[in-house]
This record gives sequence, C-alpha cells and structure tokens, in this order.
Amino acid sequence: MDYSARHRIFFTISSNDFPDWPRTCGKPVIPPNVVSRIVNGEPARPHSWPWQVSMQPTFFHTCGGTLIHKNWVLTAAHCFISEHCFNVSGIYRHEGFQYPTVPTVEFDIALVRLDGEVTPSDEISFACLPSEEEVLPGGKKCYATGWGDETGDSLNAKVAEALNQVALPVVPYDTCKRMDYWWFQNFTNLCFYVDLSQGDSGGPLVCQVTEGGPWEVHGITSFGPIGCIMNKKPSVFTRSSAYLPWIRNVIRRDLYNEHSMTPDGPN
Repeated sequence: MDYSARHRIFFTISSNDFPDWPRTCGKPVIPPNVVSRIVNGEPARPHSWPWQVSMQPTFFHTCGGTLIHKNWVLTAAHCFISEHCFNVSGIYRHEGFQYPTVPTVEFDIALVRLDGEVTPSDEISFACLPSEEEVLPGGKKCYATGWGDETGDSLNAKVAEALNQVALPVVPYDTCKRMDYWWFQNFTNLCFYVDLSQGDSGGPLVCQVTEGGPWEVHGITSFGPIGCIMNKKPSVFTRSSAYLPWIRNVIRRDLYNEHSMTPDGPN
C-alpha cells in the first residue's frame, strides 16, 4: 500500500469526516490488464474494475457510475433528467447543472444514495477519490471503462455485452481550451482524445498517481462527439477533484437528515 498516496486521498474525505468511509480503496483483487494500447478499446478482464456500476433506471443500461462507498455511487448529472428515485434512496444532482436550459455542461456530477449497503468482496470494491483540486499532468495515462454502444449508430445503439476499457493520455488544459468547443468549460473539466458512446456517460476515469498506487477516480464521463463519429475531437470528463467539497457536503447533509429523523418525523 502506498501510504503517502492514501494519506493524500483521505485528506479531504476520511474516516474523520465519516466513520464508515472505506479504509481500503482502489486496490482490485483481480488486477486490470493495464498494458493495453492507447487506441480504440478492448474487453476488460472480468471484475478487474470492481467499482464500475451500471445505472439501469428502466432495466436497461443507460449510464455508468463509480462505487466510492458502501452507500454511494458517483456519476454524471445529465444521466438524470430529474431527481426521481428508482431502487435508490436518493439522487443528488449538482445544483449548478442546468443543461440544456443553459448551454454548458459545467457541474455535470451527481451522487446516488443506494437503498441498502454494498458488501465488498473480491469482485466488488471501491475506487479512491483524489486529493482536492488535484490536476493531472498532460500525457498522464488513465483508463475509462463502460458498457457503451459499440455500433456508432446513435439511433440504434446497442449496449456492449462485456465491460470495455480504453487507455488514454490526459490532453493538456491549454490544448483543450484552444479548440474552443462549447462543451469544454474550465479547470473543472478534463479532455481526452477518445470516442465515447451512449451508455458510457457517468462512468469512471481512473488513474494511478504513483506506479503501483491505488486507483483514483479522477474523471466522470460527461460529454463528447455526438454519435461517436467526430474524429479528432476530444471527449470531456468532469474533474472529480474539483468537486470534493460538494461530495463531502452532500454526504454530510444526507447523514444529518437520516440521523435527525424519528419514526414520527424530524426531531
């Protein structure tokens, strides 16, 4: 275990904030195949990304998510048109997310409160969160995973049968900003040259800050080329390190509301 990395991860969200926060994260029992080329995608080794979640509001995969706690999944705000609950106890979209009313994809982050607790196992575990405001250097290799459409046909999308992974390098912020794409906003985003498809949204982008260190969820799949057919245009991820205070506050408010309720109502 890389203890220096672990201390960095738990600097802002730790067992001091929440007593039941995972003490172990980002260390899959079944290691992923991380020697893949930085092109296209490939089937992932089964259970090697054990924090990957499939969001299925209508028993059909629509978005991905990342398990960060036994009760909490990190995903994208645009995966939910509104905050209706389905087999979960709560959905919390960032209050600043106003797309499509406002033509920006800033604040594309959400937390899902599970109706029950996840028990870690060899096949299920948690991804670590990065340290607050951590910015990855250009060229840093990370991995995106998902069950997104493999056909490239936005009108007849077909979910992948197996979880796929793709290795990709971080594109420097200045490079992304110069492209002047409307969906790339500011330092709260990351961009990568990779075609992401329907169904990949909300899924994790994970990186190892140090070699052999724990896997940290640095990005949430947000927006990209429509229909996965716009070559040489980057896909955009929400940078999770920019939203750690929001994540902490949502979980804290939820715990407060839960503990302040009695069978007869609030205390």
